[in-house]
Amino acid sequence: MRGLVFDAGDLLYFRAERGAKFKAFLAELGMTLDPQHSEKKKAAEFQAYRGQISHSEYREAIVRLYNITQPELIERGKQALIDDDANVVFFEGVAETLLKLKAQGYLLGIVTDTANSLSAKLNWFERGGFGHVWDSIISSMDIGVRKPDPSIYQAALRQLGLSPSQAVFVGHRNYELEGARAVGMTTIAFNYDPDAQADCYIAQFCELVDAVAKV
Repeated sequence: MRGLVFDAGDLLYFRAERGAKFKAFLAELGMTLDPQHSEKKKAAEFQAYRGQISHSEYREAIVRLYNITQPELIERGKQALIDDDANVVFFEGVAETLLKLKAQGYLLGIVTDTANSLSAKLNWFERGGFGHVWDSIISSMDIGVRKPDPSIYQAALRQLGLSPSQAVFVGHRNYELEGARAVGMTTIAFNYDPDAQADCYIAQFCELVDAVAKV
């Protein structure tokens, strides 16, 4: 193997206080999160993940679900959503493991379904001490498709200059692991869902170094 391609959310990091800033913003206005908005939120997310609307438009759409129309309040709500997204906690051993893999000569890439800009994600990774390790980052917003569409994996492989047989995909959801397998990549699962099917499973992120050497 010459390279590894990673999912990002709930694989490299998680959010311990999901939505806390936006909840606090709504509380100031005497409101709470409304589950009745979930379908409309998902619809906006669907568009954002495919690059059909911008990061800013996506967040404004969420704020406007609460009938907020004042420009100043819209901007405050959008900033609360940005702050929530940036409040990431990295899994134990992520930075050390990625740095070790990079030092061993592996090419490293990310394939992420996201409504966040790549610059924002890179800022999070810089805080974690590994923003500089990536040879490829493919975003669903930029390419217009989400996993498990084969083209998103193939885009990462092209940027890395690798064939599918030369790369491992590291993920946690079954659909993304299946998508990687369908294009010919070996798969490793971490923090995985109960139904996840992979070639190899690891319980700790630090186990990845040994696992990739064996697959």
